[in-house]
Amino acid sequence: MKKRQIFGLLGLVTFSLSAQESSHGMASASLEQYVSKSINSNPEIQASWRQLQIAMKDVDIAKSGYLPSIDVLASSAYTERNYGLDQEYAGHTAEIRLTQLLYDGFFTSSQVSRFKQAQVVRYYELMGEIEQKSLETSLAYMDVQLYRELLSLAEKNLITHVDVFKQIEESVIAGVGRRADLEQISGRLSLSESNVLTELSNLHDVTARFLRLVGEKPAEALAEVSLSEAMPESVKMDIESILLAAYETNPSFNATIYNIDAQRFAIDSARSRYHPQINLTASYGAQTRDEAALNNTISEASVGVNFSYNIYNGGADRAAIRQALSQVDLAKDLRDKACVDMRQTIQIARNDIQNISEQLPSLNAHRLSSDRVKSAYMDQFTIGERSLLDLLDSENEYYESSRAYVQATYTLEKARARLLAASGVLVKALGVSRNGVASVSELAEKELRYDPNHVCPATRTSLDDERNILKRDSDSDGIVDLWDDCVNSAPGALVDDFGCEASAPEPEPQAMNTPASAADFTLDDAQVLASFSINISFASNSSKISSEYTSSLAQVIDALEQYDNAGVIIHGHASLDGDAAYNQRLSERRASAVAALLTESAGIDSRRITSVGYGETRPLVDEESIAANAKNRRIEATIIQL
Repeated sequence: MKKRQIFGLLGLVTFSLSAQESSHGMASASLEQYVSKSINSNPEIQASWRQLQIAMKDVDIAKSGYLPSIDVLASSAYTERNYGLDQEYAGHTAEIRLTQLLYDGFFTSSQVSRFKQAQVVRYYELMGEIEQKSLETSLAYMDVQLYRELLSLAEKNLITHVDVFKQIEESVIAGVGRRADLEQISGRLSLSESNVLTELSNLHDVTARFLRLVGEKPAEALAEVSLSEAMPESVKMDIESILLAAYETNPSFNATIYNIDAQRFAIDSARSRYHPQINLTASYGAQTRDEAALNNTISEASVGVNFSYNIYNGGADRAAIRQALSQVDLAKDLRDKACVDMRQTIQIARNDIQNISEQLPSLNAHRLSSDRVKSAYMDQFTIGERSLLDLLDSENEYYESSRAYVQATYTLEKARARLLAASGVLVKALGVSRNGVASVSELAEKELRYDPNHVCPATRTSLDDERNILKRDSDSDGIVDLWDDCVNSAPGALVDDFGCEASAPEPEPQAMNTPASAADFTLDDAQVLASFSINISFASNSSKISSEYTSSLAQVIDALEQYDNAGVIIHGHASLDGDAAYNQRLSERRASAVAALLTESAGIDSRRITSVGYGETRPLVDEESIAANAKNRRIEATIIQL
């Protein structure tokens, strides 16, 4: 009863949390919609947008140095004194003054250029923030999808365990089941419950992250994401081409390039302190009292050029230049950091895309195979041909294989998103944009051109050429190292299926015990005299024959002695579990081992024996189970007229 209460409570929690996660927001939505919403409302992007606006105003402030300055001065004062003719009086003055810069050592022009390049830095920082938030939103979106699927898998796994628990509990109550089985399923049931709660917690966390980025909870139905078609040609090339293209489009890297140029203009601004300043000034003023403070209105107008030149100010000018030089060095260091960060991200993402793309077929094959085994074991368990442990192991293997496949699928899409973002084209690939952002050509003092091979070389990792063990062939003999028993065979040497040097077959007489594949052999023109199975069992992944099976060849030996002009074909078969190519080679090795045993133990002429491997192409039982594998892992013999 307690266990049933736990089931009910868990089911209630699962339903309520799932309903809570899906009851907010839109009924359905796509990644593009959420990314568009994020980049137009996210507070961090808004802050970067404000920084760009501030930088644009800095340019306007700097440009004001080219224009004249006009000041109006006025005063009105009551004066009381103990001398002069008028000892108490009210006096009034007014003056208008104009100052126009003529020369300041190019300080103003340098400041304008500096702030123009600085606003491009802010522009690229905004673009970089948009790319980053688009990436974070994409990852959060896909994580929500991922953990929803993982939660569904965990719940299905739990339901299966509950069904099995009920069967075992009923059999124990009826007195026909074992208490140990009940304890075993109880332990596995607790683990499956824990898996559900773990996935619920993960889903909660990624939903909270999604809420922070977008400002609302994800919709109940989320459209599938596939970035393979959205990726431009530049990110489908080799790693060097990807990096070179990314240097042109990555906003964070371009921000550091323009920042260096902005700091160089700051050096020019600091050096202007060593130049004189020349201004044109003009003024006109009037006052109601003259110089003797008598009640006489007087006026004065002047036009002239003012010259000022600082001789010494405590070393501040030299310190300002040194500071500007250090700022340039700092900007270069930031550029180098942006380079290595971008290069690392692109190389890792690119490698993930390649590796996972190659892993997915194997992971899917494992998942489908585990599903078939699980279904077969459930049927066999129901009729008492499988133990509880077999059933639970098959169920957990299916759950883990399905989980691994789902995770790999989303990891692949997330790697594509990272590669696009590091290349600075994720937003473009998604077809969304930030409203009201100017272009670089409208903001920059000058557009920069640089050699990426010098600024940020496209260096490959040392493992790029050796990353795939499944394709590595060290001695170039056509047999990959994974299957090659002799990885140092001589160049151009004839090798067998396992990469070891072999002599060329003699044309006459042709030996019949050379292993062959099913594709190389046919019985269409042969006269079959007899066919039968040979009772030889092989261990998994083995072609060794135990001495106890020598007597199993008696039928073959008798038939060959009966027919003087007869030969025998040894057929090797493998089970369905494992890689098909490996099973093909294994069946050929087993057939060859039987042929060799006939020659060695019975003295049969090798020219009367041939061996053929069929791999897993002719199973007796079309399933993957212990019993089926044992039946499919067999040797057959056919006696033919030579």
